[in-house]
Amino acid sequence: MIEFERISKEYADGTVAVDDVSFEIPAGETVTIVGPSGCGKTTTMKMINGLINPTEGTIHINGTPLIERDPIEHRRNIGYVIQDIGLFSHLTIRENIGIVPDISGWDGDQIDKRVKELVELVRLPPTVTDNYPDELSGGQQQRVGVARALAANPDVLLMDEPFGALDPITREQLQDEFLDIQRDLDVTIAFVTHDIDEALKMGDHVAVMHDGKLVQFDTPQELLSNPKNKFVEQFIGEDRIFRRLQTISVEEVMETVQTRQFPDEGSMLQLDTSLKSALQLLLSQEQDVIPVVDDGAVVGELCEEDVKTVLDIESFDRTTGASHA
Repeated sequence: MIEFERISKEYADGTVAVDDVSFEIPAGETVTIVGPSGCGKTTTMKMINGLINPTEGTIHINGTPLIERDPIEHRRNIGYVIQDIGLFSHLTIRENIGIVPDISGWDGDQIDKRVKELVELVRLPPTVTDNYPDELSGGQQQRVGVARALAANPDVLLMDEPFGALDPITREQLQDEFLDIQRDLDVTIAFVTHDIDEALKMGDHVAVMHDGKLVQFDTPQELLSNPKNKFVEQFIGEDRIFRRLQTISVEEVMETVQTRQFPDEGSMLQLDTSLKSALQLLLSQEQDVIPVVDDGAVVGELCEEDVKTVLDIESFDRTTGASHA
């Protein structure tokens, strides 16, 4: 667990980057830190691994004040993924992924095994380990960056705009893949982004910052349902009613079915599909009801009425996607 206890950071010129911030990241959860440029989100994250020291307050890691921990050992136990990836161009992908285990004294066989596991985890072909970074696409390089951050089995993973430099399609694909990966990890994650949609999608809790202050810390659903003040409401945007759909899975609202038959050629939904994606499918196709499957078996169904009930609206415009109360 990571705990911020009344943390402030003031620089020598009088600039207050972070002002009296307190929140917790429970072990194994992801907290996204979001806000406009200059709000203090990256400074907040960098204080977790000691790259920046707070002026006031205490950061606890699993109950121990950060100041009492050995800084080198502490940083080796933290994975770091950044927007610019930062791979070493003169090293192969295997060497890039294995660099922290190598520094930590792992033997060659251990490193090879770990590299193989991680390449598979981030869905890269096994042959990629012999390539150099400039031989890979941007999306592949970012996958390598995630693999390298996880190489030494860190307890904490810091992600600073990790998908920000990618095109929208690749970015969404990597978000989805990382959510799948995250379910298999026992790691606590602080994820910085300026994109509210990404924050809502990736975080168990969302920390909204403005002018160095933490203005709201809530689950994505609570944030969308009850923005704390005008700034949060405006930052989320007028279409927050539809952003709520990204935070709800099909499994939570589907109707359970056991005997109904569906056409083999029709579209299907997975249990963990977001209602946002499900609604897009419903509005774009002729099907009034879409089956929900789990391991190939139909376990439920979803229709427009299910989505409208969640949003408490009367209808959707199939042409524009707009809602009507």
